[in-house]
Amino acid sequence: MRKRKYTIAAGILLFLVSALALDYAVGYKQNRLLHEKAAMKKKMEQLAWYTLRAEVKRVEYIKDKYRITIRYENAFPEEALYFMTPQLRCFIQVGTLWKEVPLLPPERGGGESAVTRLDGEKNIDMLVEVPFRNFEEVLPGYMHVRINSMSYIASDALSKEDIVEKNEDFYIYLKPYYARDDEMLKKYTFTNNEVPVFIPMPPH
Repeated sequence: MRKRKYTIAAGILLFLVSALALDYAVGYKQNRLLHEKAAMKKKMEQLAWYTLRAEVKRVEYIKDKYRITIRYENAFPEEALYFMTPQLRCFIQVGTLWKEVPLLPPERGGGESAVTRLDGEKNIDMLVEVPFRNFEEVLPGYMHVRINSMSYIASDALSKEDIVEKNEDFYIYLKPYYARDDEMLKKYTFTNNEVPVFIPMPPH
């Protein structure tokens, strides 16, 4: 009888030890997965906000429209960086409000939507039409422009979970295509008397 009690007690003890071991193993695995997920999230945020860099590279007149080129760069090419061609929007300040203006299909590149490995830099064009002239002249003679870029960044081309969204704005002063340089030079002094088509601004 006593032996049977010992056997039952040993069985219960073994069960409890096994349950505790299983609970520990599950907890350890969950903590490890959470740690790995947090580390991956931090890595993806670094890719998005430190490794991927962008700026307005140039603006050209295309008749009565503006072709704006945004340059995207992988600042650390040794880091694998994939991103989907950004969704771009353009706004002009009118009074105290931002008014969105139409984007037309670009004449060259930039219109495709694809996942790209960015090893160096990539230029993306947007063709902008401004169908009004009552814009706010924060800098007299220039339009105040905000360009919004929405992109998605991953560390590999097939990842569906480890993706970070990057939403950023670029600000520029943009000279209207119909503005006369001689009139602009009466207001400002520019290097070599060359009136810039656009003037970049810091984020604000």
